[in-house]
Amino acid sequence: MPWLINAAQLDKFRKNQRNLMIFDASLHHDGRDAKAEFLEKHIAEAQFFDIDAFSDPNNPLPHTLIQDETILTEKMRQLGIRQDCKIIFYDNSDLHTSARALWMMKVFGHNPHLLYMLDGGLKAYENHGGKMAQGQTQTSPKAYKVELQHHYLRQLSDIKANLQSKTVQILDARHPVRYAGGPETRSGLRRGHMPGSICLPYYAIFNKDGSFLPLEKIKRKLVDLNFDLNVPIITTCGSGITAPVLNFVLDLLEIPNAVYDGSWTEYGSSDLYLGEVSLEERPIETCVGD
Repeated sequence: MPWLINAAQLDKFRKNQRNLMIFDASLHHDGRDAKAEFLEKHIAEAQFFDIDAFSDPNNPLPHTLIQDETILTEKMRQLGIRQDCKIIFYDNSDLHTSARALWMMKVFGHNPHLLYMLDGGLKAYENHGGKMAQGQTQTSPKAYKVELQHHYLRQLSDIKANLQSKTVQILDARHPVRYAGGPETRSGLRRGHMPGSICLPYYAIFNKDGSFLPLEKIKRKLVDLNFDLNVPIITTCGSGITAPVLNFVLDLLEIPNAVYDGSWTEYGSSDLYLGEVSLEERPIETCVGD
């Protein structure tokens, strides 16, 4: 299970922990340049973790994770990560994208007990008075080996099978308007949601300052939505970026979970055949007019 830490705890880690790495995993959807913002200001000793650098360039779907262990191993090696590193992720993004980076590390086979997230992100650390820096943090390649943990990842075929078996619960992290059948943010997508899925938008589990709600409140939200906390959950969103926010809290609640990486961009595609899965095999529901 990964860990959620506050700014004071991060400071203690920086001073006392060996084999510690800190990554800014910011990613934006509003035109902001995350890498430029990092170079201008970041937590001291942090490096930039480019989420899109791990997206499969041969997949037409946005942000879809590379699944070639050789390629991923080299990318990890270049970041200077070792197998025994404690890794703290944070971000300065409304999308809370450090959760995506942390989930990716779980998929790559990094020990989840060595993965941490800074509650409240960069702003929380600034408010704490933590040490900041500018420019690029230098590192050197280290030995690393990626061994993909496929149980954290789900494909369209898994979603298709679950439509029949209904053995796993589907949690949709998109905005309720999109879930209900309102306008989509990308062209070529149908409107609505997967049959049987339930909506809990990712942003609904945060306080106004960007910190997570208490776990008991998040757990109550799930119970109020009629989730069975003893049954595994697959999360989905628009393109796989915000769904891992929910996976992170599901980890903290010790509820088995996985991410449907293609998410609505794949399932909701209006193409007649997508990966040989027809529209009829990808049914949708809407709440419009209810």
